[in-house]
Amino acid sequence: HGWSASSYHCYELAGAKIIAKDGTYLGTLSEKYNSDSIFNEHSVHGSTYSSNSIWNRFSEYGNEYSSQSAFNDHAANPPVLLKDGEVIGRISTDPYAYDGTNPLRLGEECGWAD
Repeated sequence: HGWSASSYHCYELAGAKIIAKDGTYLGTLSEKYNSDSIFNEHSVHGSTYSSNSIWNRFSEYGNEYSSQSAFNDHAANPPVLLKDGEVIGRISTDPYAYDGTNPLRLGEECGWAD
């Protein structure tokens, strides 16, 4: 896919909270040293073992079959990105989601992950 984050796009997304459809807080989009960042592997939200992490392939928010998962291309309700009280998009691997942001590429392209 040709998706690429511009520096402006990264600026707009920086600090956005990730909220699941059921209201669960799933972390923030920010650099890996932030304790709430989904790119901090040592945080609850960046761990592949936490039930409240999009990186846990066995969790409601990270498996490929859940309707609330960021990694289900056909999810009806992927997590939303909330900034300044407004929904600014969704975190999703769906290449056709007009308001979707792919978490797999975002960390590297915005300089928030290794």
